[in-house]
Amino acid sequence: MRNLYKLIGLLCLAIVIDSCEDYLDKPLDTDLSIDEVFKNFDSSQGFVEEMYAMIVDYSLSFYSNYPIYGEDAIGVETWIFDYSIDQGRYWDWEGNTFNYFSGANNTASGVPFDRSSLWPSSWAGLRKANIVIANAEELMVDATQQEKDAVLGQAYFFRGFFHHEIMKFWGAMPYIDRVLEDDWQLPRPTEWAETALEIDKDFDRAIALLPEDWDDADWAPGNATNGQNLFRITKGAALALKGKNLLYAASPLMQNSNDTYGYNVELCKLAADAFAELIEIPRYRLQSWDDYEDIFYDPSGLYPDSSEYVFGQAGSVGWFGAYLGNSWQLGALNGTNGINSPTHNYIQNNFGMKDGLSCEDSPLYDPEDPWANRDPRFYKWIVVDGDQMVNNIGAATGAAEVDRYAEFYDGGSHRYPGKSNGTRTGYVAKKWFPRGFNKYDNQSLFSWRLHVRLTDVYLMYAEAAVIGYGINGKPSGFDLSALDAINAIRERAEPDGSLNVNGVNLTSPNVFMDEIRRERGMEMSWENHRWMDVRRWKLGTDIKYKLKTGIRFDRSSNGKPINMVEEVLRTKVFEEKHYWLPIPQDDTQLYEGFPQNPGW
Repeated sequence: MRNLYKLIGLLCLAIVIDSCEDYLDKPLDTDLSIDEVFKNFDSSQGFVEEMYAMIVDYSLSFYSNYPIYGEDAIGVETWIFDYSIDQGRYWDWEGNTFNYFSGANNTASGVPFDRSSLWPSSWAGLRKANIVIANAEELMVDATQQEKDAVLGQAYFFRGFFHHEIMKFWGAMPYIDRVLEDDWQLPRPTEWAETALEIDKDFDRAIALLPEDWDDADWAPGNATNGQNLFRITKGAALALKGKNLLYAASPLMQNSNDTYGYNVELCKLAADAFAELIEIPRYRLQSWDDYEDIFYDPSGLYPDSSEYVFGQAGSVGWFGAYLGNSWQLGALNGTNGINSPTHNYIQNNFGMKDGLSCEDSPLYDPEDPWANRDPRFYKWIVVDGDQMVNNIGAATGAAEVDRYAEFYDGGSHRYPGKSNGTRTGYVAKKWFPRGFNKYDNQSLFSWRLHVRLTDVYLMYAEAAVIGYGINGKPSGFDLSALDAINAIRERAEPDGSLNVNGVNLTSPNVFMDEIRRERGMEMSWENHRWMDVRRWKLGTDIKYKLKTGIRFDRSSNGKPINMVEEVLRTKVFEEKHYWLPIPQDDTQLYEGFPQNPGW
């Protein structure tokens, strides 16, 4: 009988042997044979469940602090990997503890740095998926066909997903569709789309095998865990990743285009078709404006059961929220932790006005009163000078009166450098917490970040559809154009249509693409998409996406900002080589055909 540990003795490729040697030397905790592992559904599903633990939780790069790899926020100038990214020191991903790429060892008590990391976990996940695919159908003799479909559907999804995760950051990689033993010297393809089209087939297999909802009474594999199946992979999750993989393959960076509008039209059509199929599944719908917070947090400790949930990692629930009280938000202003501040340039470029236009184009924008007449999402997710921050004042455990309202002006109580962990930019974000979630009001909270939510799907659909079908075109049988998708998102905030896309942004597909990207910057703000988006749009070397700015101002007697000055706080180092992370040097020297990324 073949022992399971022998099948997992190597990782996915020998290229990661040196860099993951310590990981590979760890023995398994089981001597079960492969036949025993796959003898029935429960045992097979237990093996599959380990792949869920290999999904990287993007909220946990540093004590649950938001990874600010794009131009959207700024933190302290320290050893944190966020700062390494800004300095162009991408090699630091191998040894820096606080990033989600390598997850260097950290044994601090109570800190979940044993969580999965992109490079080692994705390769290991690929091999595990291939073990399932190679054995489940034949060896699951004590299982129904539906149970076999469930196990194989998840495995096909994970094989596609882990390929995609690696390729997002390191570029084109070989497609691995078998358990590699002695035949591991696979060459890197020159085209990103080559492997993307292969893993697209894996997502198709998953779509065919998986249910829309594991709690469906007719889906027997989910019956035993009914009501606890939220995080299981579904047909919707597979459609989302299929569309995302195809959109990425179609994007300018992956097409080796220097034109930010240089998409592959046919791949965009395929991506739009996949997103359209997902949008039509009844269980998914855009969350209402009044309940929008349900996407991001729940004070009662419930899981993210909003109608927008498509795919995510369960690990951040609770832990991420528990830290927010002291970092990345108001609580940090009166605590001891550092704070990451949203940048002025990002807010000014993406959060527009209540007429649906950008600050640059709208006649409503008044530089003397810059926070008036803004898009409703500006007020929903951003704290500015004068906003209330704390409810509990004066009691033994309450805040001082000076902390009730934000003082972000020069010399204010919550402004850096007078306050060492005050806002550096004049703003604080509040997307993942209500006002009461701070150390004074002591409101409990569970918070999370999702890999894919429905708004993201609408935005990716619009991006793909405007290239594939035009501004008003639609996939066959689908009743939503790219323009309709953006307006549907905006009408959530303003049902009267006053936020809808203005004709000035519909003069050409490229002009409308700029508006789609601005909408994406606003809706998906600080949700761990920005750095990837800027890279795949081939905009990383543009100075607009390298600057991190803040505003300095005084407060007038009527509470309005005066003497406002924008200051450059940091300029990101971003050259052509920074579009991809470097591959571990030892791994590129094992055999010819697996070259280093350009410039490294």
